[in-house]
Amino acid sequence: MNKAFRKINYYRKVYRMILRLNYVKMLTYRADFFSSSIAYTVWATFTILQILLLTSRTSHVFGWSRDELLMLAAMYNLIFSFFYMFFSRGFNHFATTIHLGRLDGILTKPIDSQFLITCLDVTYTHVIRFVLGLVFLMYLLFKVHIVITPLLILGLIFIGALSIMLIYSFWMIVMTLTIWFPKVSNLTDLLYQVNQITKFPQEIYKGASIYLFFILFPLTIIIVSPVKYLLHTLQWSDFLVLVVSSGGLFLFSRFFWRFALRSYTSASS
Repeated sequence: MNKAFRKINYYRKVYRMILRLNYVKMLTYRADFFSSSIAYTVWATFTILQILLLTSRTSHVFGWSRDELLMLAAMYNLIFSFFYMFFSRGFNHFATTIHLGRLDGILTKPIDSQFLITCLDVTYTHVIRFVLGLVFLMYLLFKVHIVITPLLILGLIFIGALSIMLIYSFWMIVMTLTIWFPKVSNLTDLLYQVNQITKFPQEIYKGASIYLFFILFPLTIIIVSPVKYLLHTLQWSDFLVLVVSSGGLFLFSRFFWRFALRSYTSASS
């Protein structure tokens, strides 16, 4: 038990240093921070405008009201701004790290290679998008008369963490393919587009083929589950699906990464 606590404390100190170094980097390139923050704020606004346009002639779409769909948009901004802030830049550099042989240095360090390659780069430019998503979500909760309690907040944080774990695991599995195909550097562009699937309710995709829906289903619960929890419509079966999907994919991503490393021959080969 003491060994586990020492290991957790070690990783906590390492990650705190990573956050500090990335904060210094942000202060060094402040113009880039402000320009990127504006761009991401526009994207967040566009996500909400999409829902407003979709419901401009009807108040319900696939059984979801306009306010509920707006909650999906707000939750999408909230969940993905957090994911992009802490993980996306690491994934963006994934293929380059492997192709240029920088993975050699990561593998020699006394720390988990998956943790280091995905968590080394943090971008604070998504902070404003996160705050806007949070404020807009609180406004919608007030509008639909949902009382915000400490228990509701704790439950939302837990379900949100499961959703982020599911996104992370899916990205990790896909990006691990660059071990075998290091020159395929545009996989992240594909993943950014796949993320768009999550901001719409599951009912939209039920008309797709059974094979396509089977692939999309784990992604469609990422945003829907936290919103259903806030609306008090999340069933235990939905919660179990989220737990099993996020936990199962995360364990598989760990196994797949370690399996892929057996095929890595380093930059010198």
